[in-house]
Amino acid sequence: MAEDIRERTTLPLGVPLGIFAAVLVVVFLFSRILLNVPKQVAVVVALMTALNILVTCGIIAMRKVQGAMVFALLLVIAVPIVIGGAAAMKVFTIKLPPKVVPPAPPVALSAQNTAYSTTSLTLPPGNATIDFKNQDTVAHNVHLFDGPDGNSPSLFAGQIVNPGGSAAYKVTGLVAGKTYFFRCDVHPTQMTGKATVAAPGTSAAGGPISTGPITLGAANTAFAKSQLDIAANTATKVILTNSDTVPHNFDIVSGPPPYKKPDTQPAIAQGGASVTYDIPGLPPGQYDYQCDIHPNSMKGTLTVH
Repeated sequence: MAEDIRERTTLPLGVPLGIFAAVLVVVFLFSRILLNVPKQVAVVVALMTALNILVTCGIIAMRKVQGAMVFALLLVIAVPIVIGGAAAMKVFTIKLPPKVVPPAPPVALSAQNTAYSTTSLTLPPGNATIDFKNQDTVAHNVHLFDGPDGNSPSLFAGQIVNPGGSAAYKVTGLVAGKTYFFRCDVHPTQMTGKATVAAPGTSAAGGPISTGPITLGAANTAFAKSQLDIAANTATKVILTNSDTVPHNFDIVSGPPPYKKPDTQPAIAQGGASVTYDIPGLPPGQYDYQCDIHPNSMKGTLTVH
């Protein structure tokens, strides 16, 4: 009698518990597959499996198939699981679309009074754009040489830019860590400089791109740095330390669209004082900063990477 009761209770309890355990095992193994394949593949495998299960169960529920056809439909359900499992175990490699790397922001360079705005440029490796502006009364250009002077092989010769004009020079083949000589072909002895190619993720000073705070000194009516580098879309603080006897400030006056200079003038740092400026997250590009009190002598370039 007791044995008969055990048989009648074991089967009703054992079947659902066994099915539940089987479902847990399948779900666990399927989750391992989805976690070990690329995101795009995981989405496709999950959707295909769910669709196959729904369609197959619907067909079987209508009882229009039986025997070998049921086995074939169950095999269809297993196909995406097998594919995903093979990808997870690296039996074969699934080719993903290549990552699109945004181009580096252009590097600003200008000419005025028969001189470049800076004699030291930092360019990104590979390809670079030099945004050259001729603010002089005579023509200028930029010519890069693959070596320490103008006797080295020519790397890139920019077109001559007339007074008041500008050009976007596209330079290719730049090697990380290498230094190139550049000059103006119209004034080869007066206008020269060095262009250093930095490794990706480094600033003009050779260190990592700053995410804050940046200390900027001011003395003798000049900024201590004419080039600042910050990370894109990241709020940053600039601390202006005024070691001068006259007041100064820090103002980002221009940049790529849609940047617009604030309507209110940034705070003034009196002689011997310091002021902290909050820079909002900016999109990549070249921006110009200045002291609003001494805009001709105190200016620089802010590169947002």
